[in-house]
Amino acid sequence: MSFFYWIVWGIVMPFMRIFFPTRVIGRKNQPKGKAIFVCNHTSNLDIILIECCRCDRPYVLAKHTLFKNKFIGAFLKGLGAIPVNREDVGTSTIRTTIKILENDKHLIIFPEGTRKETLDETTALKNGMALFSLKTKAEIVPMYLAKKPRPFIFNKLFIGKPIDLTKYYEMRPTKEVLNEVSNLVMEHMQKLKKDYEATLSPRALARRQRKIERDEKKHLKRLEKKKAKEIALSNENKE
Repeated sequence: MSFFYWIVWGIVMPFMRIFFPTRVIGRKNQPKGKAIFVCNHTSNLDIILIECCRCDRPYVLAKHTLFKNKFIGAFLKGLGAIPVNREDVGTSTIRTTIKILENDKHLIIFPEGTRKETLDETTALKNGMALFSLKTKAEIVPMYLAKKPRPFIFNKLFIGKPIDLTKYYEMRPTKEVLNEVSNLVMEHMQKLKKDYEATLSPRALARRQRKIERDEKKHLKRLEKKKAKEIALSNENKE
């Protein structure tokens, strides 16, 4: 699988760097040993883009629906993607994830679950990353992707410093402890976002905000259509 990974990576990397140019800021913050990289989720391209922006081979948790197509599924698995049902994370996924970290590998998680161009203050980070970190004592490294990847549009990927979670390692991973760790990670991701926005001009920042609002409206419309279809299908089944 490793051989297949480097073949796929060698083919995809030049394509991604040409069509989706992305500058990595904070590359030196990447630890050598096991680590969990957490990033905001902007599109399905995030998985490939982030892999191509880093040197070490990472594994990544990706939603299971991306693997429905056998060709795409094999391609993603070749890149180290692990299918996960966010509504019901199976024990096999948990065991696989912990084993990866115990073998000193890097793992990428998109804890928001849904695709958003920027972090939302009300977004509740899933506690899975916190649990994996405390179980394996793997450092959590916050990342922030400035924009949704678009062809030939310059982008930036910010990599923050590893978060010190030493004081939590000896604690029982209760819901309260996991929530506290998740909130701490959110604060670091928010800081990366704010640091980026501080570099923008007032006009660029206003333009960015308008775009975020438009994308949010589109996202809500898609959710409404999906819910309407589910209700219609449910009514048909009852009949």
